[in-house]
Amino acid sequence: MFSLGGATVTWVSRKQSCVAMSTMEAEYVALSEATQEAVWLRRLLTELNEIQRQPTIIFEDNRSCLDFVALDQQKKRSKHIDTRFHYTRSRCTSGDIELQYCASESMIADILTKPLGSTKVKKFATAMGLATLPIKDEERKS
Repeated sequence: MFSLGGATVTWVSRKQSCVAMSTMEAEYVALSEATQEAVWLRRLLTELNEIQRQPTIIFEDNRSCLDFVALDQQKKRSKHIDTRFHYTRSRCTSGDIELQYCASESMIADILTKPLGSTKVKKFATAMGLATLPIKDEERKS
């Protein structure tokens, strides 16, 4: 989920196309897909003459995933990860993307992927810029 000027402009939630061997790997794959979306959005904004001088910030709630991107080294437990998912590393190095930790309790994108209580749904929906429209009395009777 990406927002621009406080408004959500793009989002996606889908089942991953590969089987992840760990939570870190699943987050790493999702981060790679988010990076691709961020790069597309940056290019779109450039075409609209909105040059991006600062990196696009992507929030991640898995510290192991953040460490894996930062360390840029293969380990015994991660050597099987497909090379195409290392895209985030190259975009961080180029300065297009900046990763920041976000606690799970504050991860707005969880509204798209996890069952949440009504309080969190309302909080995150508001943060996304979504609003509940009032239902007219005649619509309730239908």
